[in-house]
Amino acid sequence: MLSSLIVVILIFTLLLNSNAQNLEKSRSVWVEQGLIRGKIYKIGDNYMQIFRGIPYAEPPIGKLRFRKPVKRSRWHQEYLAIDYGAPCLQFMDFHRYDKFSGQNMENENEDCLFLNVFSPYEPEDEGKLYPILFWIHGGSFLAGSGDTGIDMEVIARNFIFNGVALVTLNYRLGPLGFLNWETADGAEGNFGIWDQLMALEWVQANMKQLNGDPSRVTLIGESAGAASVSLLAVSPKSKDLVHRVVALSGSATAGWAIHRHGTSNWSAENLAAYLRCEKQIDENDINDLLRTTGVSIGDHCNLQETIIDCLLRGGEPNGEELVECMRQEANFSSSIFRRALANELGMPKMVVDGDLIPTSGAELIRRYAHIPIMLGVARSEWAHKKTQFYDFRRFGNVTKEDCVKSVRKIINEQYHMGSAHRLHDSTLELIANATFLRYIDSPTDDWRMPRIVSRLQDLEADIEFVAPAQREIDAYVENGLTVYAYSFDYMPRSPIYEEERKSYSIFGNNVLKVVREGTQMSDESERKAFHGLDHAFIFTRGYSSNLQIEPYTKRDRQMSKMLTTMITNFVKDGDPTPTPWNGFKWPPFMNSSAEYAILDLPPKKAKGSLHWPVANFWNKEAILLEEYTINDKISSKISDELTNEERLQLSAYRRAWWALWLLVAAIALVIWLSVICIVVTRCHSPRAKPYDNIVVNR
Repeated sequence: MLSSLIVVILIFTLLLNSNAQNLEKSRSVWVEQGLIRGKIYKIGDNYMQIFRGIPYAEPPIGKLRFRKPVKRSRWHQEYLAIDYGAPCLQFMDFHRYDKFSGQNMENENEDCLFLNVFSPYEPEDEGKLYPILFWIHGGSFLAGSGDTGIDMEVIARNFIFNGVALVTLNYRLGPLGFLNWETADGAEGNFGIWDQLMALEWVQANMKQLNGDPSRVTLIGESAGAASVSLLAVSPKSKDLVHRVVALSGSATAGWAIHRHGTSNWSAENLAAYLRCEKQIDENDINDLLRTTGVSIGDHCNLQETIIDCLLRGGEPNGEELVECMRQEANFSSSIFRRALANELGMPKMVVDGDLIPTSGAELIRRYAHIPIMLGVARSEWAHKKTQFYDFRRFGNVTKEDCVKSVRKIINEQYHMGSAHRLHDSTLELIANATFLRYIDSPTDDWRMPRIVSRLQDLEADIEFVAPAQREIDAYVENGLTVYAYSFDYMPRSPIYEEERKSYSIFGNNVLKVVREGTQMSDESERKAFHGLDHAFIFTRGYSSNLQIEPYTKRDRQMSKMLTTMITNFVKDGDPTPTPWNGFKWPPFMNSSAEYAILDLPPKKAKGSLHWPVANFWNKEAILLEEYTINDKISSKISDELTNEERLQLSAYRRAWWALWLLVAAIALVIWLSVICIVVTRCHSPRAKPYDNIVVNR
């Protein structure tokens, strides 16, 4: 009997101890759509409430596919917001094996518009409100979800227990989120960004019930997510929904973010051409993908099971008719087809639609910027980009001709797509020559492949990240707004391991799948902070997109503490260092004193533009070179092709012209009717007797 009592006491004691560390219970609250139930966790003396998988819009399927999101209707039973909702369909495998969202990726679905709330909770003051940090994931607008790279234990320590609520979301990707087509009034598209906007509206309407303060919403995003928050910070549609912005390695002014000129790869017409096999997916670009499946691209129409019937009918349907066809019949359920399509068409972009996005480039920021911003780039954004991206097949020296070819390809693709206008080949060649001299040419004939790859990585990073970030900084400063600029230079001393998955077809269709782990970089002298590395110190303990810092040291934890403290300070006070961090005070970037922070241990200040002088070359010198034109037939033909903004302006002018003529016609009609009425009235008047010779038919 005594022994049984001792066992019961021991069990009770263990339960008390475990509850002291992690006491779990549920909480139900009312939102606009109805009652939702989440969970509350107690860790030490702190409480965190978690509501996951909350639907913020109607499922974008059926008639709602390729349309702006529709506000979620009410539900009549309690909604269990316990687990993450299904991720949106993935068009690339960037995050398929993510450490935190990999298992949920198996549930990917078109019905995917869910958000997640993590917020502080005070049992003694259930109405207390906290500032909101609204996270938009990256992934090239092709991959990712609201739970990708999110370690709940880390965000609790870094944000929730420091008095900040965190919201994450899913938004539509690939063609489902960024298909676009021209209309009589301009353009349609940007559905993934409209999703983000609707989630922000949900936050305004409902976060008070979840202890978030809707009057203090800070957007934060990385890469494509940073381009999204950069856009939402200035869009007229989100003016009262956002109060501060943190953009990590991405800008709406970048050429890869908003489509400028020419035909969009993800236009309805271009996608339809692939769906009905007028255009063929390049088999050479998807050899690895085909090896994983044992499928030949020739077995099916661009890896589709069937061709959409409505696309095979005669005639020349316009964009809206093609979209209606694809809305009803297009099938994106095959992951192989989705990945092949994304390989072929590349990264989707936002489009200037005259509504959510009125214009593009720095003009968009100058015209609409109105809130404070923190933004910056990594020391070397593309330092982790592998040699095969540049088509160098052997290790050792490369030829000067190969280098020239690589530079011209980067200028023709990455640089040109960000230009305000389509440029003539001779202009692009001039810019490529100047670029080669600045980045690649060697007076000592040093053509070693590691050096060339490093310089090409810097070239792409400067075009795609550094120069756009500086354009955005300058535009905010012109508007007299507070800007905190940075360069993330911190590099861990531990090895960085990358998980690689390869598939090999050895015997016919029998596919062998191999998972290999190896160090990402070995030579510490060549290691530089790269794209996405900062994520590993904000939302996880050293993990970012299949890369793991191991071991995660005390020095790494110090970096995480510094970075997240600066972010939470900005969220709360609009100043990352209201009190100096170990003597470091982060100054705002101003024309009179251009300074930015170098985020390293210890942090430092640097003068001038980001990574001076590279931003000046791309934002000033290259623009001057763009003005070089040749007055020949080809130049005239190219200059006649309109950018998206010019098409919108032309459409607006046409509408204004027709409105003017309608107004003139209406005025003429009113005058004519008035004259008739006056004449008839006078004819009926008794004073009209002197005019008996005028006959009026009655």
